[in-house]
Amino acid sequence: MPGQAEAIVAEGLSKVYRLYQRPTYKLLDVVGLCPEGARYYTEHVALRDIDLRIGCGEKVAIIGRNGAGKSTLLKLITGIIRPTCGSVTTVGRISNLLQLGTGFHPEFTGRQNVYASLAHQGITGADADRLFEEVVTFAEIEEYVDQPMKTYSTGMCSRLMFSSVIVLRPDILAVDEVLGVGDAYFSHKSFERMRALCTEEGTTLLLVTHDIYSAMHLCDRFIWIDSGAVRFDGDGKAAVAMYETSIKEQEEHRLRQENAARIAQASEAVHIHVVVRTRTGFAPDSPIGLESIELIGRRGSTALAVADGAPGWHLVPEGNLAPRQTIAGRDCRTIATHGSIYHKAEWLVSTRGLGELTGARIRWRYEGADTVDFRAFTQRRCLLIAGELPAGPGWQEQMLTVSSGAPSALEPMKQTDYGTGLVRIHQVQFLDASGQHVVQVRHGESLTVRVHCEATAVVPGNAVTFVVGFARQGSPYAAHVYEPALQVPDARKFVVDATINPVRLGSGHWLVTLGIGQRNMFARDVVRYFTIDDGWYHYVGARLQIQVLSASHLDEAGCFMVHPARIALIDA
Repeated sequence: MPGQAEAIVAEGLSKVYRLYQRPTYKLLDVVGLCPEGARYYTEHVALRDIDLRIGCGEKVAIIGRNGAGKSTLLKLITGIIRPTCGSVTTVGRISNLLQLGTGFHPEFTGRQNVYASLAHQGITGADADRLFEEVVTFAEIEEYVDQPMKTYSTGMCSRLMFSSVIVLRPDILAVDEVLGVGDAYFSHKSFERMRALCTEEGTTLLLVTHDIYSAMHLCDRFIWIDSGAVRFDGDGKAAVAMYETSIKEQEEHRLRQENAARIAQASEAVHIHVVVRTRTGFAPDSPIGLESIELIGRRGSTALAVADGAPGWHLVPEGNLAPRQTIAGRDCRTIATHGSIYHKAEWLVSTRGLGELTGARIRWRYEGADTVDFRAFTQRRCLLIAGELPAGPGWQEQMLTVSSGAPSALEPMKQTDYGTGLVRIHQVQFLDASGQHVVQVRHGESLTVRVHCEATAVVPGNAVTFVVGFARQGSPYAAHVYEPALQVPDARKFVVDATINPVRLGSGHWLVTLGIGQRNMFARDVVRYFTIDDGWYHYVGARLQIQVLSASHLDEAGCFMVHPARIALIDA
């Protein structure tokens, strides 16, 4: 934020670990005698060129898959490890909770460990006694505090360690997943304490978590790290969308590598990827006609007539390119409005005789509303050419040039809609009992989720799976409305009403997901992650929101659902 004091500044921060072939090589390296080379060690880049500025009092969630570099970043910021290159500057006292049990001896009692932790930070005497009482009170383990910590459960260890960290009111608090081992009550209590520290004390929070929905309830800023690099830095909803999309991207990248390896067996040429895709990642609302693509280099060019193919142009099977057809007198192929979950056309193109790539010429036809992108990039995802193919009447032609400046990586997609596109969800409305549009509903009242749909082709058996999911922000709770075999009409357009009467969800903000897919989807032997499941026709990620208002203090206290039941007295 402009004018905000900075608590953390990282510039060019990188960390490289050496993985030794034998333990003796590590010892030799300590004294500078280990030879270089793969026979002795390999290098693993945990983080590369991280630039971050985090202001005082910011609440930042750091997300990413296992091994992405999240914990390494926290260790560098807290000074536990030193960077290989770059620098990190922090302001104020740092407290961290990065690994369960760190700094606490299992043979010592809880009391002894807390006092030792306080003494390590220079707090003794009456001050230590006062803070000890605060720790025990917050942790709520009074009856166990004089027992050895080796007798504690992981949840009890988490309680005591967290309480010991936050009692000092640090300027920077770094927490790495350990709260996930505790119970829901203490997790909620801990989140509220961290929120209060940031709001009232100006503490800067760094929270590493896989529970991104809970983090949205606490954190204002999300940093997504993947393969040691920052892929996104911004608001929570966008981060969730991109993180979920990354699962699909990971699968797409794996398939690209398989295709490249297969083609490489028959050719020694270097290849680059050429892809035409919708910017949303979902099915286009109108077919995208492709007549020709030409890559131009300093030593030559290579051209593809899309309808006929061309030597050196290998079509990637994961895509939605329809068969050859003639449109307005030109032979072409189109990216169809439904089919594969990968809504693109992609080729692996040989660079033999091309030289350094300088540009690309594309002829296309598109009259839809979605934005269409052209990308050319290396097998290491280094972006060479990026451009937009605008909609318009008739056939169009455009020349795109290689991007100037420093090379950039192929950008991640911010996708919220998934599936094959056989059925599309066009509009979603929340209605109360009188049919009025609402954005909030009171617990116990009626709510209708009205979904406007359109079939782009014949629906097999005229039946679909229909599901509405509710995920409560700030908690692990979720609920679903589900119909495994909903009959749909022959008409292209239809409307589905899911009426919940009464609403039994607890109070708070709920993120809403919607899905329409093949009949009996959840009865299949294997149910894949939704972003890469071709059983879905259209799955809308958690980008819609409804607020449930409290009807009593029961649901305010943390109950996520009040289940209906008949309660009656009977004769003894």
